[in-house]
Amino acid sequence: MRRFVCLLFLLISVISNAQRRDSLSSVKTGFICQFTYNYNIPGGDLAKRYGGGSGVGAGVYYKTGTNWFFGVEGAYWFGAKLREEGIFDAITDSNGYAVDNNGGLVPVDAQQRGYTLGVKVGKIIPLNRRNRNSGLMISLGGGYVEHYLRLANNTLNVAALQGDFRYGYDRLTSGLMINQFIGYQNLDKRNRLNFFIGMEFMQGFTTSRRKIDYDLMTGNPNKRMDTYVAIRFGWLLPIYTGVVSESGGYRFK
Repeated sequence: MRRFVCLLFLLISVISNAQRRDSLSSVKTGFICQFTYNYNIPGGDLAKRYGGGSGVGAGVYYKTGTNWFFGVEGAYWFGAKLREEGIFDAITDSNGYAVDNNGGLVPVDAQQRGYTLGVKVGKIIPLNRRNRNSGLMISLGGGYVEHYLRLANNTLNVAALQGDFRYGYDRLTSGLMINQFIGYQNLDKRNRLNFFIGMEFMQGFTTSRRKIDYDLMTGNPNKRMDTYVAIRFGWLLPIYTGVVSESGGYRFK
């Protein structure tokens, strides 16, 4: 993590120094489409259930002439390995195998799936006047988060996991969330290299959505705090609608 932070600041410094050689720029307004990747490092109750996983997403935000922005975004989670123990003990042997409908033994594997949907508002703080559309990027957001266990395909023939039975094991959990982001956004003056990179922090205020978990033979109404720290980067596609000049005047593109 420390190496990533150092690399981030080094990247910001290199890009900023390169931009100082360009002429003074104007602030552009318009819609910015984003396509993102996260590597999520779980914390809180989320870390008790899953390991680290990935997320891919998309969104769009509007950037104003004062470098404020607001928009919507979403992300799909996948790949995190199950950490929580004992969920399938009642239907598996000591090695984690269950008996399928053909009498064979199959391993019961599961991974995290989930998604977030939300809105955000933030600010771009230019690091120099020669590219005032790039700089430190800070945002605050909120919305909805949901995650659950997805059983591997090899379990499709296990009777105890077929049909509605699987809902007793999937640990479906959801609730409201907030997130924060700090990083660097680069909008190239020649529109060649548009990206952002930084750290995202998420806090989810969630509860179980199943009335009963079969391994516990009861529900779990306790409130949860699902958190993660994510290394996040994305490609940006700007659709500019106007320009605010150095003197404060506005013109349409």
